[in-house]
Amino acid sequence: MVNVMVKVKYPYHKSEEFLKFYLSGKVPKYPDYVKRIHQWTVADYSVKIYNIYELPEDKLYEGMKGIAKRFFAYAAFEGYKFKIEPLVEGSEAIELFKK
Repeated sequence: MVNVMVKVKYPYHKSEEFLKFYLSGKVPKYPDYVKRIHQWTVADYSVKIYNIYELPEDKLYEGMKGIAKRFFAYAAFEGYKFKIEPLVEGSEAIELFKK
């Protein structure tokens, strides 16, 4: 399994509009094999959301496309930004840096 993080940020004053769209059912669904395992929200001068997903390694590319499709649905909101980041376990990262 592979973990992917999606970081979202949007202006606090857009929260009500954002939530209304989120609850509307108009947002594309994730592929069946994409499982959100964590979601955290931080209210600062803007709203920040951190999502962690788990998906099979052999479906990483297709899964990331499915995740992106869902998050692109919010692109019309002024000030909305998101970033998709595949994650690597710390022990695996150490192996990448060994010479």
